[in-house]
Amino acid sequence: MNKFTRTALPLAIVMALAACQETPQETAEDVTDARIEAVEDVQEARADFVEAQGDAVEETARARYDVEMAAAEGAYEVAKEQCDAMTGDAKDACMAEAEANREAAELEADRQLQAAEAMEQNADEIENEY
Repeated sequence: MNKFTRTALPLAIVMALAACQETPQETAEDVTDARIEAVEDVQEARADFVEAQGDAVEETARARYDVEMAAAEGAYEVAKEQCDAMTGDAKDACMAEAEANREAAELEADRQLQAAEAMEQNADEIENEY
């Protein structure tokens, strides 16, 4: 009986291993499936990356916009107070210049925000491609 066990056990192991082997076609299908899954995973990761970049760009642009608008308003208030010390045409010219500077700063802040929003829209379009 001991001799039978020594012969039967290795034979059973060999037969079990032989039964577990894939055919070349099954292996090829598994490789193809793994490649497809890898490509899909990479595309999803790229889309997430693009979305994160777009969000970061938008958040940074909105924060920069807020800073620039506050700076423009602050500069205007300072200039207005300086203009109050003047009289006549000098005061009018000073106020006009202060207002023009504020408007220019606000327009630049608006332009930068619009550019950031366009970048976000492009990022969204790229994300939708994936």
